Amino acid sequence: MKNSTIPVICSVALTATLAAGVSHWWSVRQFIVAVGNGLPVTTPAAPLPLPQPAADSPPALAKASLPPQKKTTAPAAATEPQQKEFYEALIARMSSLQNQNRDLLDQLAETNRDLMKLEFRVDTHSESFRPLPVAESQPFSSLESELDYGVLPPRAEPVDLPSHE
Repeated sequence: MKNSTIPVICSVALTATLAAGVSHWWSVRQFIVAVGNGLPVTTPAAPLPLPQPAADSPPALAKASLPPQKKTTAPAAATEPQQKEFYEALIARMSSLQNQNRDLLDQLAETNRDLMKLEFRVDTHSESFRPLPVAESQPFSSLESELDYGVLPPRAEPVDLPSHE
């Protein structure tokens, strides 16, 4: 008995895609025919056109047809010093955060340098030194094999790219 689940799913997906493509093609074709015949075509997402002032009307009438704008100069003038203080405090905090970030990056770089220089040494002459037992039957314990699965390759040296400053 063959498993026909995958071919059925593929054929349903292909049929749905073809149906969507044909539907889109048909709607675009009808839209082009309607525009070509001069019929008014409206789309639901299209905004309504704004009425344009007549070319022969005086400029005063064109300005009068616009809705009046509210003037709020008094509250804006009262809050301007507060906004200025807020933005100055914000800039000061951003500068302090930038300096703190720079200090943390320097500390991280120093820590990375220290970790790269870190070496582990074992005092094999100490009485507390006991080597780990290694059995030949354990996988990946042979050093003679061509494939050393438990050892990472040496770390690549960082490359300093030229800066465009």
